[in-house]
Amino acid sequence: MNYTQLFRTLREAKALTHDGLAKLSACHRNTVINVESGRPVKFKTIAELMLKMGYDSGSSEMKSVALLWLESISGINLTHEESTSEARDRIDKYRATEREAAQLLVEAVTSNHLTVDQIRTLLFAAGRPEIISILENIRHVVTTAEIAPVVNTAAPMPIAQNG
Repeated sequence: MNYTQLFRTLREAKALTHDGLAKLSACHRNTVINVESGRPVKFKTIAELMLKMGYDSGSSEMKSVALLWLESISGINLTHEESTSEARDRIDKYRATEREAAQLLVEAVTSNHLTVDQIRTLLFAAGRPEIISILENIRHVVTTAEIAPVVNTAAPMPIAQNG
């Protein structure tokens, strides 16, 4: 069973129509239809509808819908042990990569003897993709200029002055 089927079953168990739940939740009926048809919706939307149907946030129904929704967006079957270990492996790889990046950053900061102001500037730039793009373009221009061959040109021709 997926979350859309469970959600529909729970709605029908409360004897609510699409329109009835939409009216109860003060939302458009298409919101309810989107949940049941499997269109991408935020879990917050599903949770709000579940609460309006009378299911507590800690209820087994809410937890079941949450688990099934998470499985549907992640593509990982979280109820199987091998899937859980696969998810843990992915998390461990991410954390290892994160540790390596942090170590690389520490080495770069210490080897280049960066000042506090320089570190703050890096933090500022890191949060703004447009600045990173500008810096990458500058780096490209500088490296291209370093490897570009020097072209010798003829000396400028003297300009005759009438006087």
